[in-house]
Amino acid sequence: MADIALRLLRPLIRVSSFLAPKTSGRLAFKAFCTPPRRLQGNANRKGAARPATTRLQASEAVSIPFPCGSVAAYVFNPPGADPVEQRPTVILVHGWTGAAVFMTAFVAPLLASGFRVVAYDLPAHGASTGSELNIPLGVASLAAVARAFAPVHAIVTHSFGGAIALAALAGTVPGQPVVKAKRLAMIAAPSSMTLVTRRFGAAIGLGARGQAALERRIHVVAGAPVTAFEGAAQLASVGLPALIVHCRDDKELGFQHAEALATAGPFARLVPMNGLGHRRILQAKPVVEAVTSFVTA
Repeated sequence: MADIALRLLRPLIRVSSFLAPKTSGRLAFKAFCTPPRRLQGNANRKGAARPATTRLQASEAVSIPFPCGSVAAYVFNPPGADPVEQRPTVILVHGWTGAAVFMTAFVAPLLASGFRVVAYDLPAHGASTGSELNIPLGVASLAAVARAFAPVHAIVTHSFGGAIALAALAGTVPGQPVVKAKRLAMIAAPSSMTLVTRRFGAAIGLGARGQAALERRIHVVAGAPVTAFEGAAQLASVGLPALIVHCRDDKELGFQHAEALATAGPFARLVPMNGLGHRRILQAKPVVEAVTSFVTA
């Protein structure tokens, strides 16, 4: 939402969240779960995404059905690999308003290490179906991709993709299958969906009653309260080796998110970066090397 429009609407939203909190909560949830498709298309044509797009040409594009639609997946097999052979898979999960193409810097080094690599567009992103994305939808899509390309050796995520992977591995969403993997690498991931949700509410001007209604709506849709999606607690419950890469100057998700995730246990290792922000971090050579080394260890 444009800053000018937000400044004009914030007082109205605050009043409506007091007078009609249930309606305001539903509308806020809809906005919270709706990524701007048009902005995604523009982003795909800018900067680092241009050369990255050519990397998808080496993949096999497939459509993976899941209970709420289908997702576009891009499968990379090591050179000379038997297509019938079940090789260990590394799944790449992008973040909010991202796309599979943004994760392709990790493909070549992982292929060279003998892994099959699968990048996919989350629901309502890229070439996948849908108009909304939330954690239950993300978990359902990741479970479908993991089932189609088992066995899964590692999951590499960016931003909101990290929250989705943690919920999938920890089985936080009732009724969704638990995803199995041996390693998890999270780049610029949120540590707390409670903090993310409340930051969003503050940004749009939700009052206390509207914020409570938004969080009740999340509970209804997810089958669990927003507090169930605390990253460190979920990571501790899974206990698998985890790499946390985060930039100290990340303005979208501050470095404190990485520090909180690193408290999950001795199996979680934090690798701080500098000067790469929230999105350029995906193209940085030190990040690609750190993730590849962790996955292949």
